This record gives sequence, C-alpha cells and structure tokens, in this order.
Amino acid sequence: MDCNGNSKDADGGSSLASSAMSSPAKAARCGPFCDGKGRPLLLTYNEAPPYLQFNPFILSGYRGYLSTKMCIESVFWWTNETINIWSHIFGWMLFLGLTLYDLLLLNFHASTVDKAIVGGLLICFQACMILSSLYHTFSCRSEKVYDCFLTYDLFGISLSLLAIYMSGIYYAFWCHKAWQTFYLTTVGLIFGLAMSLHVPRVGASANMKLFTFVGWAAYGVVPTFHWTVVMGGLDNPMVQLLLPRVMGMYAISGVAFLIYVTKFPERLLNGSVDYLGHSHQWWHLLVVLALYYWHNTGIQYVEYRMNHGCGYNG
Repeated sequence: MDCNGNSKDADGGSSLASSAMSSPAKAARCGPFCDGKGRPLLLTYNEAPPYLQFNPFILSGYRGYLSTKMCIESVFWWTNETINIWSHIFGWMLFLGLTLYDLLLLNFHASTVDKAIVGGLLICFQACMILSSLYHTFSCRSEKVYDCFLTYDLFGISLSLLAIYMSGIYYAFWCHKAWQTFYLTTVGLIFGLAMSLHVPRVGASANMKLFTFVGWAAYGVVPTFHWTVVMGGLDNPMVQLLLPRVMGMYAISGVAFLIYVTKFPERLLNGSVDYLGHSHQWWHLLVVLALYYWHNTGIQYVEYRMNHGCGYNG
C-alpha cells in the first residue's frame, strides 16, 4: 500500500497549507497549524483534523497535517501521542534484546525448530511495536496516510496474535501432531480472513474488523480447553504449570481491551489525562506486558518439553 499523500481538508479539497500562510516554505512544514513564525501549534479536539476526532474525551494536544519531516520531529514533542509512540519504541527495544538473548546467549540446547519458533515469535512482536510507533508518528500527516498506517498497525497486531497462537499450539500439541496440524491450519485460515477484511475492495466496516479480531482472540479458548482434556485434565503437571499462564494472558488482554473500548479514565477526567494517562497509553503498556508475559510462557513451554518430552502426558 502506498502511504504517500498530500494533506487535504475535510471535504477532500487541495492542501490546507496553500492558503494558510504567506510563506510557502513554512506552510509546507505544518500547513495552517503554525504560528506567525512557522512553528507548529498543538490543537484542541475541535481544531484537530476530522479524521483524528475519534476520542471526544481527549481535548488537547493534537497535531494536524504535518509534513513527513515534521511528523518525525514531532516524535520529540510533548503531545497526546508522545507516550503512544515511545511506549512501543521501548517495546521494540525490549523484544530486540530478548531476541538476541534467547537466540545467542541463552544457555539451553534447544533444537533449530525451537529457536525458529521463539525467534519468529519475537520478530512478530518487534514488527507489532515498530508498525504501531509508525502509525502514531504519521497519523497526523493526512487522512490517506492515516488510513494506510492504521492498516499496517492492525497488521502488526495480527502478526502478534498469529505468533502467540502458533507458538502456543505448537508446544501444547507437541505430542499430538494431528491436532497440532488442525489448530495451526484453522488459526492460519482465520488470520487470512482477518487480513482480507483490510483489502479496500472488500469494504468491511470498522465494526466488522473489530469483531473479527475479538472473535479470533476468543477462539483461543477452544484449543486451550481441548488441550486440557487431551493432557488428562487439571492433575497433569504441564497443565498445572501452563494453564494459569494462559489464563493470565487472557486476563491482561481482557483488561487492556476493556480500557480501550470504554476510554477509561479520560471518560471521567475530561482533559486531565490528555498527555499522560489516557486509555490508549494504558492499552499500549498492557500490550507490551502481555507480549512479554507470553514470551516468558513460551520459554517455559520449551524448557518443559526439553526436560520431559512426551512421557509426562499420561
């Protein structure tokens, strides 16, 4: 997808920058949203571009129709997107460090397949972090660029969800290859369906895309319950070790999603958490926590299977 686009007004007209300032060079930097010296201004909710007005409880700190260069510079400004950008930049650093540690420094004799699974998981997590940071950096460029990077952001989330499923199913059904193949296939098909909804010609609504993501996440209950039964129930040592980890993952994700959809706490604190503490920032932090938590769960999977093989399945 081409993410190049010129800034346009709400009616899809020509660039707002062209008539806003006497200096074309200054106007090219931040359109009409500059002071008399060409310095960028932050906007209120009502002043922000219409496509950025999706959370009426965040009243200030918006950027609008910045040039690509100014979007990059705005990473170092204090806006209502600063924490969103940097939380996932630091998240990317975390998962990059874990990749190097797990694959190069971790002292266990894992197989090549195990290393590929763990490495693939962490690469997907890194992609999620990078694409999220890019989305929040360039969302103020134009509506076209916003839509483009939103698609990339959702793709990154999908990659993480796919990696979580694939790694969990691979190790959970290690000793039951038929079921392993079945669940890996179904998860792959759901991933393909979720991605197809982002093809413009499909015309899927935002609610349809959200429903698909929620349904995909909820589907994880099916292989989890089946795995518990196949392993012989709650008395199995592996189930006792790992089922609480799976439930913990769902708990973290559930809290994150609840905060995201309810827009808490800004719903109760209008304007007080515009820059620090609003729901999307909490969503970001909980996403990093959930992915880190699942990484640690995956390492426990690997270590358990290396130590016990299939002999403990009963």
